[in-house]
Amino acid sequence: MKKALFFIFLLVSFAHCAFAQNTFVNKQYGFAMQEPKNWILSSKVAINDNLTKFELDDAVLAKLLKDSNGTILLAAYRKYDPVLKEVGLIPTIQIHIRSKSPSTFKEFEKQLIQSAEGFKNVFDQYEAIGEPQEVKISGIQSLLIVGKFIMKMKDGQIFKVRSRTYAIPLGTYFFQLNFSDGYEEEDCSLEFDNLVKTIKIGRPTNNN
Repeated sequence: MKKALFFIFLLVSFAHCAFAQNTFVNKQYGFAMQEPKNWILSSKVAINDNLTKFELDDAVLAKLLKDSNGTILLAAYRKYDPVLKEVGLIPTIQIHIRSKSPSTFKEFEKQLIQSAEGFKNVFDQYEAIGEPQEVKISGIQSLLIVGKFIMKMKDGQIFKVRSRTYAIPLGTYFFQLNFSDGYEEEDCSLEFDNLVKTIKIGRPTNNN
């Protein structure tokens, strides 16, 4: 497994976007989640739309991840259009698929926690909020890591960011969800909690 298992991406700008609604579904990898109401969905995802027309087996799914350097962005959402919101932090949600080697959940958890220690070398004044937690998502044993840090912009603005990262293992890959907001302003905790409850994990079988 790569040294950096996951990474937090913030304030991403996309050329094309649309207001999110309904449910986001990716049948190929087996992920579904209700979309955050009135948030902006990026149309710039890593998986080509043509791939959604086919049923892909495990070998093809693994190759897609390998060819994408072990990570694929499924979807990204922003609460506001940065063109219209001139100041302040923009809460974001990102859904990734990442490769993982065969392991027990405890081994997977240990590797993720070790990787998260690297956040201290990346983000200014990063500190964990509580201990990593084992949580059940769609019936799957998963991991939640929460932290906060400072983002300094070129114009002198300072944003106090809180990020919660969920890691949901499924076979040879795992889903990584990053929910980011402010810990002194724009608290989206309730909205994030409600979205996590809507997540469904699992690929359809040939009999479905």
